[in-house]
Amino acid sequence: MRKLALSLVVVTTFCYSNFIFSANTKILNQERSWNGFYVGGNAGYWGSQTNKVSTSGSASYINPEFELGASNIANALAQMATNKSSLNAYGVIGGGQVGYNYEANRVLVGLHVDFDGLTNSNNTTTLQKAVNLVDFDESYAGSLAVKESINFLGTVRARLGYLYDTTLLLYATGGFAYGNVTLDTTWTAQESLGPLVFPTISAQNNTTKTLAGWTAGAGIEWLFKPNWSTMFEYTYYSLNNFNVPVTLAQINESVSPPALWGSATTNTSLSLSIWSIRVGINYHFL
Repeated sequence: MRKLALSLVVVTTFCYSNFIFSANTKILNQERSWNGFYVGGNAGYWGSQTNKVSTSGSASYINPEFELGASNIANALAQMATNKSSLNAYGVIGGGQVGYNYEANRVLVGLHVDFDGLTNSNNTTTLQKAVNLVDFDESYAGSLAVKESINFLGTVRARLGYLYDTTLLLYATGGFAYGNVTLDTTWTAQESLGPLVFPTISAQNNTTKTLAGWTAGAGIEWLFKPNWSTMFEYTYYSLNNFNVPVTLAQINESVSPPALWGSATTNTSLSLSIWSIRVGINYHFL
């Protein structure tokens, strides 16, 4: 009887110990921490429905030898160079991110830095316009081809979030954005008297700039393992205007020697608004 009782005590103690160990292990395995550094990658879809192209022109030179005709030429070129259009594009976006989180009482604040490349970012629009000369039965027919290439995008931004539970984060984000953009403009214009009198005007400018701006967005992140999380995020980027100047100069071949008759200074301005929807995965250094 004593052996049976002793055996029951041993079995009970063993089972209880296993239960306590298993429960503690389960609790430890369920622990999650958002604090610290993380690094990861992302991929998704981007678009730029509201990239606006605005062109403007102003007379810059009028030949004094025949001021009336030259002023008509310069003013017509300036009018022809004033127009509006837009560039719409969609493609794939992908890159990497690093950041740091600090969480207390279910409120999370953090710093997030990312860098992304884009596909299908080469987009072209063509503007065409005809302008009559005021004092002459003549006109100009001109066109502008604008090609935009968004080479990369990046952000440095804050995150402010709320932990719905220990593993699910809802957050808003915003801060500094930058983007590297190439703008290629090609102007052509022809006066109605033809190239024997007024040669075709052709002017081009290819410029690449890194533009600053701002970004804002929101997302959700799930810490599915102690060191791993997955995220879904919407981000909006607004970059500063990209301005490209070009001079349209008309040569008169009917005089000897051929002379600059009139010219207009043009400016092509591109305003960039881009959005992205991305998923990502992060490794957390706990």
